[in-house]
Amino acid sequence: MREKFEETEKAGLGNAEEIAATYIAAWREKKFDALREILSDDFSYVGPLATLDNPDECRKSLERMAPVTTDLVVERVFVSGPDVVTWFTLHTSIALPTAAANWIHVENGKINRIRAVYDPRALVAD
Repeated sequence: MREKFEETEKAGLGNAEEIAATYIAAWREKKFDALREILSDDFSYVGPLATLDNPDECRKSLERMAPVTTDLVVERVFVSGPDVVTWFTLHTSIALPTAAANWIHVENGKINRIRAVYDPRALVAD
């Protein structure tokens, strides 16, 4: 599945699936300028550890995680019009791999909303 997703990542910014793939690729590759470019100005994020109300907060949050993020492995992608759910495994240097799902909503060629679901206990354990 990762191979198909990586092909989509290279395809450009034509539709919701491509935009979601670009987001994941930018996060994985720690290209935060590219990631910020595809977030709309009215972007919001809600997840177990944070609620963010603008794209710059999202960028800063992912940049803070970057030193411990070692990989993102996409397991499955579900698409319904402007909505993309990406089921992936987050690999870090501080915890066992963590399964996560991001529900990404795209409007006017940019991501304006992400809702994330994952079990944060391993990531915040001492």
